[in-house]
Amino acid sequence: MSHAPAAPAAAPPAISLRALRRAFGGAVAVDDLSFDVGRGELFGLVGPDGAGKTTTLRMLAGVLPPTAGDALVHGVSVARDPEGVKHHIAYMSQRFGLYADLTVRENIDFYADLYRVPAADRPARLERLYHFSNLGQFERRLAGQLSGGMKQKLGLCCALIHQPEILLLDEPTFGVDPISRRDLWLIVHEMVAQGVT
Repeated sequence: MSHAPAAPAAAPPAISLRALRRAFGGAVAVDDLSFDVGRGELFGLVGPDGAGKTTTLRMLAGVLPPTAGDALVHGVSVARDPEGVKHHIAYMSQRFGLYADLTVRENIDFYADLYRVPAADRPARLERLYHFSNLGQFERRLAGQLSGGMKQKLGLCCALIHQPEILLLDEPTFGVDPISRRDLWLIVHEMVAQGVT
């Protein structure tokens, strides 16, 4: 009698929402939302204006507490440990905070400091970010002098400097030209190919 080897256990989802809810006073922005996102999956949250997409992303980023329910992000509860969630994610909001009076390089260095990226790791990470964003040639340019698409690419570089497992993007191509939009999506697809959710 032979026994077949046990099938490997499926990896837990990168993100798992269970009955997630957020109300602002009497207004419910997110109501009983449940879904899973697999590791390394590209997932889109789509809906009309006011549907609660940004509110959901802010809860997943540990920025806004849920009113009820919970979500696990890389196995960490957004309700119980929102700070712990932040170690595993990059969150690029609709209006990502760049400093117009700092150069491209200074903005990335600033975020590397915030994320406590070791100095020894920075050159290789910076080279990789410059490679896929094509911002290396502009590293001495002030962020305030960049085009909208270049600012979005810089925001993405700043968000990725600490090599997160999960990338949360809130309308990353809003207000950018078609070529920059294509470039941003190519970057996102490259990140997914490297295992980022």
